[in-house]
Amino acid sequence: MNYRLWFWTLNVFSSAIRLLVIGKIGLTIDEAHYFTYTKYLSLSYFDHPPLIAYLIKMSNLVFQNNIEFAVRFPAVLIFFLSSWIFFICAKKLYNEKTAFVSVLLLNVLPVFSFLGAVVAVPDSPLALFWLLSLLAFIKVIEASKGKFWYLFGICTGFAMLSKYNAVLLPVCATLFLVLSKKHRFWFTRKEPYIAVFISFIMFLPVIVWNIQTNWASFGFQLGHGFGSSIPKFSFNLLAKALGAQAGYISPLLFLTFIAATFLCFKDIFKKKDETSLFIVCFSVPILFLFNFIATFHEILPHWPIMGYLVLSIYVANLTLKFWNIKWFKIYSYLSWGLAVFMVVIVPLHILYGIVPIKKFLPQKQIENVKYGISEAERIDITNEVYGWKEVGAEIEKILDSYPKDNKPFIFTYKSYLASELQYCVPDLRVFCISDIPNAYNFWQTDLKKFKNKKGLFICNDFFFANPQDRYGTQAFASYEQIKILPIYRNDEKIKNFFFTLCKSFNPSKLSEEYSKSYTSKNNIFKELRRYDYAAFRFINGSLKCKILDFFMAPISYCDSKDFNVSFFVILIISLLILWQTKKDTFWTNFALLASVLAVSSAIVYFMKNYFERPRPLSVFGSENVNTLYEQLHRNALPSGHTEIAVAVCMFMLIQVKKYWYLYIFFGIFSGFYRIYAGSHFVSDVFVGACIGVFCAYTIVELFKKHIKYSL
Repeated sequence: MNYRLWFWTLNVFSSAIRLLVIGKIGLTIDEAHYFTYTKYLSLSYFDHPPLIAYLIKMSNLVFQNNIEFAVRFPAVLIFFLSSWIFFICAKKLYNEKTAFVSVLLLNVLPVFSFLGAVVAVPDSPLALFWLLSLLAFIKVIEASKGKFWYLFGICTGFAMLSKYNAVLLPVCATLFLVLSKKHRFWFTRKEPYIAVFISFIMFLPVIVWNIQTNWASFGFQLGHGFGSSIPKFSFNLLAKALGAQAGYISPLLFLTFIAATFLCFKDIFKKKDETSLFIVCFSVPILFLFNFIATFHEILPHWPIMGYLVLSIYVANLTLKFWNIKWFKIYSYLSWGLAVFMVVIVPLHILYGIVPIKKFLPQKQIENVKYGISEAERIDITNEVYGWKEVGAEIEKILDSYPKDNKPFIFTYKSYLASELQYCVPDLRVFCISDIPNAYNFWQTDLKKFKNKKGLFICNDFFFANPQDRYGTQAFASYEQIKILPIYRNDEKIKNFFFTLCKSFNPSKLSEEYSKSYTSKNNIFKELRRYDYAAFRFINGSLKCKILDFFMAPISYCDSKDFNVSFFVILIISLLILWQTKKDTFWTNFALLASVLAVSSAIVYFMKNYFERPRPLSVFGSENVNTLYEQLHRNALPSGHTEIAVAVCMFMLIQVKKYWYLYIFFGIFSGFYRIYAGSHFVSDVFVGACIGVFCAYTIVELFKKHIKYSL
């Protein structure tokens, strides 16, 4: 069979089906929220990095007449491209037949075929750039060419601009290099570190935005992901998380994925299979991390989905390998068939409501009717996408009844409901007044202009609220419910929208926490200094213990007597290694190392006297800094001890790669010691290390290029 032809047929056909559907379904709550992002383009956002907003914005400029199509078109296009990259990755890891089955499986799994290929979420671009990073890394280990590391860095940067989960990509790559003896040499090459730097530079806009907003997004996602309470193991939480993931994957195929994980490990230990090691390194850490979190904090089922994405390649290979086993073939037909059924039934139910949910509920729940809405309609999450056009028409009707200069402003108390309302009336502006920090805090610092104005408060059954009970309405003098709008689907009432007119808005009644300007631009250097100080206190104070003091005190005593013992230990060990490994060119290397140390030390001497930065003792006082023997007060930037030690380590890393782990240890230790001993801030150490690396690399490369002398 021509599997490449079959792949393109499948890819084009499935994409065409999705394009026919995406404009006919209303936006989900998440999609409406990302659509609202496009109204406030920024370096980043409270909930996520910015790439999803940019993609929807570009699509919206092209497809202006159909919001639903414009929002979802990037997801369809991305899935088309992701399938292509996925096919190439699977082909390189196994063969073309496995690659086709892998893409077929991708289209069968509900979480990929529907959630990532139709619904516009940050996971869509994350999957594309995750796979591109995967392909770049495959090229690295396949061709052993450093240039592919730069592609890996770029793709990882884009992945990090999609979703924070992408920070695990370098972790997965590092794990593979550690476990694969054949490819461990990359730790001694510059390309992987440059790749990480490229990713960091690309991610810098998100960091800048967080610095300007007191790390709002990072703080929110850490709390959202790990919880804010003390971790406590819960089997129920873990079971709930695994059950939800089984629903996203399809229950029977989920069992296949579990079996595939164990068999993949078996191939590693028994056959020393590098491909299985590759798949494990790029899937199991993600699956383990999020399911470990699920033991003490509730997670969403799509968080670990990148682990399943990579593991599905092995599942496809496993399916072909065991296909001739009768029971496995029958099980595969059942599991794949169930997955296909789920993929087909979900969009059909969204479009036509064909699933009789009432038949699956006990009689007591069927009889549970509230505001004229049955329990079956309340638990049907597909009802979420209905009714928004009717709401938009009602809002415009109410606003048209007021004079142009006295129209009430639209607001609610839930950020996601506010985004749905924004989707209803894209040409108007919707506000969210809530006591819970959310994305709207960064978009609406101009509420004072509505003083003494009327406000139209909107909520529904899902986000129900009596106005007098909700934060925000307290800032109004009075309120009056003016409309209840019922929404119907297939002649069944599925929800109500409540419209309340609030009069005489007084923003001063909002709490001080809410009234503060979240968008005020903090001084970046001031914020960096604040976090620099916090990092110093952590290392110098929180990590202080008797064991570390025992090892650090003798070094500090020697430093107080102007004898840098740590440097001389590193230097002697390095010279012994040079003598043993490069005896013929020892004196040339010795002279070159001396040049590196002379140049880097001169730079440090100049910078110390130019900046004259005070040391921790001068900034915090002796009672707040843990020192050993040295008592230093000025000329902190940069750290000379770190610079000179790192310069030696970098020189040795270039010249004698065999003992790379020793150089990395000595380099890290020298910087850590200076902070622990209370002599330097983290930034002093970082700058000193950069000078050492730069001087060693530059001088050695210049010598090799222009002197052309063998080292």
